[in-house]
Amino acid sequence: MQQNSKTDNETSSIVLPKKVDIIWNITKVCSWDCEICCVDADHVSRKNGSITMRTDSLENEHTFPFNADEGSIFDQAVRYKQRVGLELTLEQKLKVLENLSGFEVKLDISGGDPLSVTENTVVLKAASERFGKDKITLTATGAGLSKCNIEEIASYIGELNFTFDSDDCNGKVSRPDHYAAGNLKKATRFAEIGVKTRAELPMTIHNIDEQTLENIYMSLHELGIGKLLLMRLFPVGRGAFRQADTPSVEQYRRAINFLRKMEIKYGNPVIKLQCALKHFDNSGLPTNPCDVFHESFGLMSNGTLLASPWAMNSAGKPIDDSWVLGNLSSNSLTEILSTPKAQVFAKRANENFGHCKIFSFTNSMKENSFDKIFDTTDLLYQ
Repeated sequence: MQQNSKTDNETSSIVLPKKVDIIWNITKVCSWDCEICCVDADHVSRKNGSITMRTDSLENEHTFPFNADEGSIFDQAVRYKQRVGLELTLEQKLKVLENLSGFEVKLDISGGDPLSVTENTVVLKAASERFGKDKITLTATGAGLSKCNIEEIASYIGELNFTFDSDDCNGKVSRPDHYAAGNLKKATRFAEIGVKTRAELPMTIHNIDEQTLENIYMSLHELGIGKLLLMRLFPVGRGAFRQADTPSVEQYRRAINFLRKMEIKYGNPVIKLQCALKHFDNSGLPTNPCDVFHESFGLMSNGTLLASPWAMNSAGKPIDDSWVLGNLSSNSLTEILSTPKAQVFAKRANENFGHCKIFSFTNSMKENSFDKIFDTTDLLYQ
C-alpha cells in the first residue's frame, strides 16, 4: 500500500487513537469444540493415525497424515493452514509486531488456543520484549498451557485470562467436560506465582441462577483468582446458533447485582463488566463505553484487522466487509487507520453512545452496513 501525499488539511482531519487494545486471535486451532465459541475455532484431533480438523461451524472436515517427526497435531495443522494462506507464518506474525510501531499498544494474544502452537511462544516473547510484559495479556485454555513451562510464560505476560463459566467444571450445555476444570487448574498455578489472573464468564440462561453464580464465584475466590469479567453471549461465531440461550435484560441485571454483593462480602475476585455491559452503569459516563476504534480492535489469524474483536460470523470469517480495516501483516497500523474506511469509525463512533456496535449491527433493519453499525438497536439498552 503506497502512502499518497496529503495536504495539511487532509492530514489534520485524520483521527488516530493514541492507545490501541488489540485482541489477536493468533491461531484458530484448538483442542476444544465449545458450542458457543465466539471465533469458531478449528477443532483439531488425531484419529487412526491422521489429523482431523473441523472448520466452518465444525461442519467441514479436513484430514491429512500425522508425521511423528513434525511436531504436535496442532503444529502440523497450523503449517497446513499456513501453506494455503489461512494463517500467518512466524515471519509474518513478527512483522505484525513491527507494524504496530507508533502506538501505545496493549496486546491480548488469544485463539483458538494460542499456546497449542509451539511457534506462538516465540511471538509472545517478542511482543513482551517490544511492548513490555505489563502490556501483554494471554488468553488460553488449560490444554494449551499444559504444553508450556509456566514460569517461562509468566515472565512474558502481565495477566492471564481464561474462560470459567460452569460451576461444576463440567460442560453442561455449551462446553466440553473438563474444559473449565483444566482452565482453572492452570490459572491457579499462575496466581500462585504472582501473575494477575482474570476469569471470563459469558453469561447464559444455563449459568445465571444465583446458586450457579455463587458456586462459580467461590471456586475462583478459594483459589485466589483476582478478577471476574462478566460478559454477554454474543451472536457471533458458533454463538450465533445459541441465541435462545441469551439472558433477558432483567436476568443480566440480577446476575450483576448478585455478584457485586459477593464481591462486597468476600473481596475477590473483583467484578468487572465487559464494555457491552457497561452502559448498565450509565450515570453520566464521560466517554463511550463502546471502545470500538477509540481503542479496541480485533486481529484475525490471517492478519485481517477488524474494527471489533467480535465481528465474526458463524464460520469464523468477518461478519461483514464493513468491519474489515486491512491486513496488519502487510501494512502498518498507521496506514490502515488513516484510510477513509477506518475514519468512518473514528468520526461516527458516538452516534450510538453506549450501545454495543455488534448488537446494533445484527439487530438493525437498515440497508447500509455502516448505518447498521451505528444504529441504536442494541436491545439491552432499548
